Amino acid sequence: MLPSIIDAYSKENFVFELGSPSILWTGLTPREEWQPRWRYDTPSYRQIAISIRDAWFFMLVSDALKQANTPSQNKSLIIGNSFGISTMLVAELMKPSPVDAIDAETSMGSDEGSQLTKRVAKRLGLDVQVTKGFSPQDLDSACRHDKYTLIFVDGEHTNEQIVKDFIGIKDRLAENCIVFFHDVGLRDMDEGWLKVRQLAQPLGLTGYDMSATDSGSTLLVRNVPALEKMLKQSCPGLRAFNDTYHAGIALPLPPLRPDTDTLVVRENKKVAFFGAGNDLTHYAHFILSHPDSIEAIYDDDPTKIGTSRFGIEIKPTSQIESTSADSIVISTHSYLNQARAKINTLAPQLIAHTYPRDGLAVPTRVVKTPIM
Repeated sequence: MLPSIIDAYSKENFVFELGSPSILWTGLTPREEWQPRWRYDTPSYRQIAISIRDAWFFMLVSDALKQANTPSQNKSLIIGNSFGISTMLVAELMKPSPVDAIDAETSMGSDEGSQLTKRVAKRLGLDVQVTKGFSPQDLDSACRHDKYTLIFVDGEHTNEQIVKDFIGIKDRLAENCIVFFHDVGLRDMDEGWLKVRQLAQPLGLTGYDMSATDSGSTLLVRNVPALEKMLKQSCPGLRAFNDTYHAGIALPLPPLRPDTDTLVVRENKKVAFFGAGNDLTHYAHFILSHPDSIEAIYDDDPTKIGTSRFGIEIKPTSQIESTSADSIVISTHSYLNQARAKINTLAPQLIAHTYPRDGLAVPTRVVKTPIM
């Protein structure tokens, strides 16, 4: 798969560099402009692309879709083509199934990238169409088909845009399908991803965070059991790994964060949250992903008590003394010390299991152990 793609780009006079532990991403550079790089240099002056670990997930996704659908049912859509490496990977893995791609051609050299993609696809004999346009408003002109089994979203990297992209594609999804969102962790698009998951759930789409990917990719999956079983067993969470996504971006590499907690919620254990205000949003992704692991949300505000946030009932602070939670996370960052003092008074048995730990101010990262 990769050898044929690399060969095709080479014949178009581009140097194709694979990623490494110090440089996470693949890169493309016109041959006449390529120079050897230092250890942490970006691998290309022109274009960086998905990592080898992303490509590995592409292989898993394609295998699972081939099990779930017939060859004639499988069709792929790429939002954000750039220089076409992801498009070529999908097209090679899913061939002879067709691939449609759309790119706004607003980033540096991406107009050249669209033409390069067409030439490489022709060399490889792949059924690929590339359209200039914006998602979601130009999807009608970019899509040759009504339904797609695989959609790769790698367009504008903002919380707002990935929500728009999902709304634009949700009615184009086949019954057995996968949506692959790139760079969610790398570009801190947790808020947008959270909204996407909320919109996707009523449609039978389940969200997964692929913390093993360098850029923090995420998936929505529906009726692809071979992949879903593996993802449930191997995807503990996105935010807990977010710092590592930035390795290789800055010089020097970011230091480790000794001031950060990670609370790992084991199977059958319960966690409670103290504070139902705006800061609770930081933990919304975990709460929505693992509602059975949440004992309650506690708050002092009488107007909030008896209501719910993210599907969890808000209880009065006084009831903490009878909580069945194994640990408690303070989700009111502005009143951290006051909240810790109240927990110590009402539930002293939990003070050793209260997060953030005493003396730390950074919000705790909460993850759940995968169920094997």
